[in-house]
Amino acid sequence: MFQQWNDLQNKIYYYGIDFVFSRGNRIIPVEVKAGKSGSLKSLQQFVIKKNKRFAIRFDLNKPSMQEIKHITRVGTNNQKADFILLSLPLYLVENLTTIVDIFRDSYS
Repeated sequence: MFQQWNDLQNKIYYYGIDFVFSRGNRIIPVEVKAGKSGSLKSLQQFVIKKNKRFAIRFDLNKPSMQEIKHITRVGTNNQKADFILLSLPLYLVENLTTIVDIFRDSYS
């Protein structure tokens, strides 16, 4: 999914996340990484622009949950990304609905 926005100088910026998962009235950004590491810049930009507090990343690491507090560039400004990132191994993708149901009331 690609999003765009214009800054005050009318420059266009793009960022892309892999999936947006909808469950009930919640929209959850989902990033998928083929390896154990990778940039979360697009995910952070999405979280900032859409004011989300919870995101999911699938990768090759063991399950973990961490609070992300990071300054990232959005357009021409630096903004704070502050959200909970649930990292899960790729093989759990088929359980996404159940996982979201467990966590959705805790993090809106």
